[in-house]
Amino acid sequence: MVIQSTGTSRRIAPFKESVWLGVDAMFDRHPDMIFFGNGAPANDLMPLDRLKWASAQAWEDGLNQLSYGETEGYAPLRELIVRQMAAIGAPATADEIVVVNGSQEGMDIVGRTLLHEGDIVLVEGPTFPDAIRLYQSHDAEVVGMEMDKDGIVVERLAALLDRLPRTPKFIYTIPTFQNPSGTTLPLDRRHALVNLARERGILLVEDDPYSAFRYEGEPLPPLRALEPNSVYLGTFSKTLAPGLRVGWISAPSPLFGHFFAVKEVMSISNSRLTTRVAYHAAAGGFLEEHVAEAREAYRIRRDTLLAAMEEYLPPQATWVRPEGGFFVWVDLPEEIDTDVLLTKAAANGVIFLPSSWFFPDRSKRNSFRLSFSAIPVEQMAEGIRRIGEVLT
Repeated sequence: MVIQSTGTSRRIAPFKESVWLGVDAMFDRHPDMIFFGNGAPANDLMPLDRLKWASAQAWEDGLNQLSYGETEGYAPLRELIVRQMAAIGAPATADEIVVVNGSQEGMDIVGRTLLHEGDIVLVEGPTFPDAIRLYQSHDAEVVGMEMDKDGIVVERLAALLDRLPRTPKFIYTIPTFQNPSGTTLPLDRRHALVNLARERGILLVEDDPYSAFRYEGEPLPPLRALEPNSVYLGTFSKTLAPGLRVGWISAPSPLFGHFFAVKEVMSISNSRLTTRVAYHAAAGGFLEEHVAEAREAYRIRRDTLLAAMEEYLPPQATWVRPEGGFFVWVDLPEEIDTDVLLTKAAANGVIFLPSSWFFPDRSKRNSFRLSFSAIPVEQMAEGIRRIGEVLT
C-alpha cells in the first residue's frame, strides 16, 4: 500500500529553517573550531556529583514515581520554587506554580492558551530566536520592540502600540541579562513598562533564566514583583543542568487553571523522576551555594572575553558590558553583513551567531552574539583574535 502525503501544517513553516543545521555543518570547515554560540551552562560547572546523589534520593520514592500524575509538578519542588521566587521579591504560592519540561514548554503553553490567528506578540528586538518561531507557529504576528543599551526603549513603545492594527495579546520579555543582547532593563523602565501594560491592557510574560548570575551592580526586582498579574517563566536549566528539562510557570488565577489544562493535554504530566532529582539537588541550601560558585566562574569568563575584545576587535566594533548573564552583543558598521561574515569567520576557525537570527523580520544584519558561558577560558582570546582577523 502506498501512503499518500497529505502535506504539512502551515504551523510548521517557522520551523522549516533551523539555523543549527547550518551551524553544525560549519564545524567541518576548520580543524580547531572555537564556538561562541553555545548559550548553555558549562559542563564543568554542572553539579554532577550532587545530581548523582539526588538521583539516588529520587529512586527512594519507589515505583510511584514511574506512574502518571503530578501534572502541576512535585509538591516539594513547587514549594522550593515559591521560596526561590520570594528571595528575588516575586511572591507566589504553590497553587500558582506549574512545573514544565523546561521553560520552552512554558512558552508553548502560554502561546497555546492565549493566541488566536493574527494576534500580535511583542518581543524585544533582538530576542530569543525560538520564542519568535514558537509564537509564529501559533499564527501570531511577532513584532519587535526597539532596544538600546538599557533594553526596551519604553518611552517609544506607546507610539508603536498606536501604530499597530490591534492591541498585542502579550509582551514577551527577558528584562534581566537579556538573550542575546545582555542588557538589563533599569528600574525606572520596569515601572514604566508595567504602567504602560496596565494602561493598555496587555499581559506581561517575563522569561527569567539568567538573573541568578549577576556579576556586578545591584539586583533589580523582576516584573512579577511590580505586576502580580504577570506571567513568570523560570528554569533550572542554567542553575542546575539543561538536560533535566525542569522549569516552571507562575501565573495568577484564572490563567493558572488554563495553563494546567493545556499542560495536561500536551504532556499528561512531568517526569516524576527528574522533578524529584531537581528537588533533591536544589534543596537544603545547595542551589544557593552552587550558584554562588558558578557565578564567580562565569564572571571570570565574562571578564576574560571582554579583555580579549578590547585587545583584538577593531574600533568600529562596539558593545555593552553586561552586568550578568551569558552574552555579549557586538554592533558593527551597517555595511557589514554578519551572515556573510560568519562564513568567513568559520573558515578562520571561529563561530558566532549573527544578528539576523534574533529579529522577527531578520532585518538587522550588522551585529552578532557572543556567548561566554560554555567556552573554555583558554580558548577565548584566540577565538576573538580570529574574529578580529576577519574584521580587518
